[in-house]
Amino acid sequence: MKDKLEGRYGFSVAFSMVVGIVIGIGIFFKATQILTAAGMNPKIAIWAWILGGIISIISGLTAAEVGAAIPETGGMIAWIKKIYGPKIAFLVGWAQMVIYFPALIGIISYYFAFFTTNFLGINASNEVLIPISFGVLTFVYIVNIFTNRVGGIIQTAATIAKLIPLGLITVFGLLSVNNTLGPMHVSQKVLASTESPLLLLGLALVPVMFAFDGWIYVGTIAGDLKNVKKDLPRAIILGLGFVAIFYVLLNYSLLNVFPAEKLMSEGMFGVAKELFGSMGARFVFLGIMISAFGGLNGMTMASTRIPYTLAIEGHLPKDKFFAKIDEKTMQPKNSSVFMYGLSCVCLVLMFITGKVDVFGDIPVALFWLFYCLIFIGLFILRKREPNLERPYKVPLYPVIPILALVGGGSIFIYATIANPLYMAISLVITGIGLIVYKKKED
Repeated sequence: MKDKLEGRYGFSVAFSMVVGIVIGIGIFFKATQILTAAGMNPKIAIWAWILGGIISIISGLTAAEVGAAIPETGGMIAWIKKIYGPKIAFLVGWAQMVIYFPALIGIISYYFAFFTTNFLGINASNEVLIPISFGVLTFVYIVNIFTNRVGGIIQTAATIAKLIPLGLITVFGLLSVNNTLGPMHVSQKVLASTESPLLLLGLALVPVMFAFDGWIYVGTIAGDLKNVKKDLPRAIILGLGFVAIFYVLLNYSLLNVFPAEKLMSEGMFGVAKELFGSMGARFVFLGIMISAFGGLNGMTMASTRIPYTLAIEGHLPKDKFFAKIDEKTMQPKNSSVFMYGLSCVCLVLMFITGKVDVFGDIPVALFWLFYCLIFIGLFILRKREPNLERPYKVPLYPVIPILALVGGGSIFIYATIANPLYMAISLVITGIGLIVYKKKED
């Protein structure tokens, strides 16, 4: 049957989808972490943002060919199922269910609480952060479990909010003359460091990729484009290119307000206060709070469908339980409550370990392993199914896919170097999925 959605959108919609998907909450709290990973060297930090954009672009171009050739509901899970079979596809969904979504939902809940304390002008102690983070997490899940439209309304309203504070800080930061040392000033202490610049660049790249996370969904829009051969590569290159330039300018503007050392102590709120005063800074942080809330809501909406999807595929134990739909709200209630529980567990672990940012970096880096499977899958499909209809083909084949594979593998390696214990635990939890996997009953 011919896809009824084919040919709905032009370039402008594709471009806005790319930008809207990728620009999320990570950019608001990763700037100082990236500086730390870069050894307080602003030049390395900026290059990490540039490199992150390049890797995202070549990865998006590569994944888009696979997505265009396999235009099925489910995105990367459907692609991997087509290439490697249902067991590996289940492993992707399993990792999303037990690691990716719970960790990212937990970290966004934490930073929503953190931004709220800045907005209210109160100390960000655990006594305050814990009730706010668990409160907002619970509220968002209740909205998505017991209603069938409110979640979508929230998501639409929050989309514009995230661009306002980013745009204001970028423009006014670039106009600032506050940092007389210059935004690219490197202190003598940093210059005397014996750390390898290449190692620092790689370590800084790991949190950078959290801010670029979401590029994988670009390939899912292929079937909706009027001119996929022309508009898809343009949307990826220009969309992700725009995001990369936007991120670089934002971080350059932050360093234009404060030197690296002071930026570490003052943070985003210090920059906003310097640029707009106390009241103006609170307005900016209100926008950040709304953006965080929208990001949390979007992640929550997506997470509630993961156990449900695995259950209806017949590969998740207790599939009838997780596949149950509430007749009043038409929501997968059991699946949603399960994901709420896992998200709460991750949030508890963040407060216990004090390693909040690790819970964002590791899941994203872990999924680069699966992204690499997609890059390899492109070569497999080209050889195994040469006559498969490909509305779009990656340019400069095989150079672009090879570079994407090298970039993806490097991110995983550097993340393992930075946090070997957490990566090992994540790999073990992912591997358990092979034991949990249930063969589909005929």
